[in-house]
Amino acid sequence: MTGRIITGFEHLGIQMKMTPPCTYAEWLPLLDRFRAGDDEVLEALKLGTIEWTNVVAERWVQQVADSLNARLQMLSKQLQTGLDRARGDSFAISNTMLLVRRGLLPLRIFVCIPSLTPEVRAHLESELNRWTVETQKSLERHAEEFRQDQGRLLKIIRDHSLTIVVEPLPSTPSSSEDSTPPVRGRRVIL
Repeated sequence: MTGRIITGFEHLGIQMKMTPPCTYAEWLPLLDRFRAGDDEVLEALKLGTIEWTNVVAERWVQQVADSLNARLQMLSKQLQTGLDRARGDSFAISNTMLLVRRGLLPLRIFVCIPSLTPEVRAHLESELNRWTVETQKSLERHAEEFRQDQGRLLKIIRDHSLTIVVEPLPSTPSSSEDSTPPVRGRRVIL
């Protein structure tokens, strides 16, 4: 088996090697890890390949879809738990919304892995977007019904909308790239 070896824990002093999957059997453990919440496998998944035979393709696509659904259920539970624990605290509600929105980033990467056909990719992206929009609408409907706070909850939910796409942080420039420091804006203190 050939392929680029992926390491993901160098910053912790641990070196773990992952070979990109090429067969259905190699994909299953990585999809199980992703389903369980392990985002370290995303690099290997992005580089993976699969042979599109009728039997393998159907089973593989089902495993990919199940992984996405499991992660969406985890985000739903995280959102509900965070909102329950917030008990009306604006900061805690904002933080929960931001954490869930950040949790969507690995899923956005996952639904765009190159091994997916354009049709499957479009379907998974639409499922992810549907979940995001429906969850946001549900939160806003609930906040509109809650009139005791003069609309503060609704404002927090809209200001920290799940539908805003979070971009990954840029990687640090390598020594071969221009190493000029980033331009910073003025700091305004109110």
